Amino acid sequence: MDVIIINPVDGNNSRLIKVLKQAHAAGIKIVVVDSQLKTSRFVDCTIMSDNYQAGVLCAKDLKSKKASAQILLLDHKGALSARDRIRGFTDMLKDDPNYKIVGTLDTQGQVEISMPQVEKFISQGTSFDTVMSLNDQSAIGMLAALEAKKVSHQVLVYSVDGSDNFRRIMATDPNASATAAQSPTKIGALAVTNSYALIANKKVPRKILIPVYLIIQANMAQFESGWSL
Repeated sequence: MDVIIINPVDGNNSRLIKVLKQAHAAGIKIVVVDSQLKTSRFVDCTIMSDNYQAGVLCAKDLKSKKASAQILLLDHKGALSARDRIRGFTDMLKDDPNYKIVGTLDTQGQVEISMPQVEKFISQGTSFDTVMSLNDQSAIGMLAALEAKKVSHQVLVYSVDGSDNFRRIMATDPNASATAAQSPTKIGALAVTNSYALIANKKVPRKILIPVYLIIQANMAQFESGWSL
């Protein structure tokens, strides 16, 4: 084995970090994709979307549509990429008291976790009119919960991924406001290219950030597929 290419769902996992350190010490190159590790000194190359900017783009769009908002965040505490997305979003709004965070749910980026958590949150009676989700899967769970609980007022749901599933929902559900699109195709291609370069003992960037693009209902036709920008 010459290279390990890994997408660390939990960038804080000490056992994972320990094993990867051992592999690197044995001469195996480490390429991290789509997220990052809490400790990355031993990582040869990290390739991921500009997650912070994804959150910024969502917040900018929100500010263009609403002068104030009560916001529910859907997060995943173990995923550093999710933290960056949420931080980019909240940093853009933190100096304006008209935008208030009313709650945070750790949905772990999964539909089946997001939906029941949101249903419970709605039942508790806290009002919200905007959602920032770490990814499309959690956002889809949110939209399903809004439908199941028969929420009648509009809730602007922002997300990150640009998946075809979420784009299809955007075409019919006015609550599905926008998604900051990643490019998994580009990330995968760069992972392979840089892995071969590392095997050949060539220098590669320690960190590569891939730009993201905001897909909204008004510009969906410009993007043939949210997963192949």
